[in-house]
Amino acid sequence: MIRHAAICIAAVTSLTMVACKKTPAADSVCSYEPLPATTDVPAGQGAILTQAVTDTYFYAMDSAGKQVGSAHVNGILPIKPGEYRLKVNNSTHAADVKSSMITKCSTGGVLVSGKTDENYYLFDGAGTQLAAAHVGAALSLFPGTYQVRLNNSVNPANVQAGPPLGLKPGTVSVDAPTDENYYVFDSAGTQLAGSHVGRPVGMFAGSYTVKINNSEAKADVRAGEAASLPVSTLVTEGSTDENYYVFSTAATQLAAAHLGRPLALFPGSYNVKLNNSSVPASVAAGSPVTIRAGSVNLQGSTDESYYVYDKAGVQLASAHLGRAVSLMPGDYTAKLNNAPLAVRAEAGSGNDYPTGTVAVKASGSDRYYVLDPAGTQLASSQFNQPISLPAGKYSVKVGNETRPVEVTAGQAAVVTW
Repeated sequence: MIRHAAICIAAVTSLTMVACKKTPAADSVCSYEPLPATTDVPAGQGAILTQAVTDTYFYAMDSAGKQVGSAHVNGILPIKPGEYRLKVNNSTHAADVKSSMITKCSTGGVLVSGKTDENYYLFDGAGTQLAAAHVGAALSLFPGTYQVRLNNSVNPANVQAGPPLGLKPGTVSVDAPTDENYYVFDSAGTQLAGSHVGRPVGMFAGSYTVKINNSEAKADVRAGEAASLPVSTLVTEGSTDENYYVFSTAATQLAAAHLGRPLALFPGSYNVKLNNSSVPASVAAGSPVTIRAGSVNLQGSTDESYYVYDKAGVQLASAHLGRAVSLMPGDYTAKLNNAPLAVRAEAGSGNDYPTGTVAVKASGSDRYYVLDPAGTQLASSQFNQPISLPAGKYSVKVGNETRPVEVTAGQAAVVTW
């Protein structure tokens, strides 16, 4: 005991910082045997043999964490006597090597089975990633407790020495005829994975939320089983270069697409908006929904815009004269220079509404004003500059003088002053 203590003190004072450790006893992982006479090991050394069922390597690290040797599993690594940490796929175990002795260490492993073309990942208890493998390929590991992740779904793995621990995930898939992606979330709302429609993702057993175009469905995944979620499509057809929008019944925008391009959605009730005109839509699995919009087009010869309002007087859209606006079928009011015009959007068709113009012909650069029959000012412009208006009766005012004028669709009315 005195000699052993003296050696320890000498080791510390020489700054080698090598701790005095007891030789580890044989455990469920490592055992110690005399080297067979036929083993090719240099005199004075021992050897390590790490046993595994996969095609991988093990590594020997010294007390400072420096790699001092490596060999293929099931092959012998000659090494100087001492204490080491062995690594297989970054899992570790302590091993002691004695001269003329062979240290045999066993591994276990994990095997995530499945048919998806994906990788799974192995983490230690601190959340550090250790290794990864393709689904269907095993990972050799020293015995211990680990976490296995597949598309960020988690399954604990208590690895014992011996054959790999088999883990069976299930799959989630969304099949739709659209070119879109779906996403998988956990119960806390954290996105775990995403994939193109028609391509399943592997997930460990559990309850998940699946979203496509922000519509939602629940998926209960069971080991070794496929959870295929039914969807349908919704499309708004129209003749203009515009987008339509899908909202939840709580008025949250979920998705948008160009007219004529379908969106995949889970069954449910939605509101569809086009230029702020809206219709409700009920989506059922396997039953595509097609909404046919109409369009209105105020035509005119001036560089001006018109505006479309709903029955409550809320402005919905605007466009330049001659450019159509798509709307959900219904009756609306269009305004051009504040003059109203009743318009209708009919499903699958476009309605054109020609307008006329009025102008005051006079010398100078004064302004003239256009009034409705009630005397309300609608618009103004400089002399000789036309104003587009819906057909109807108006009056023009210059200074304090007012004169009547009638605007005819497609024609120009000129008042000479």
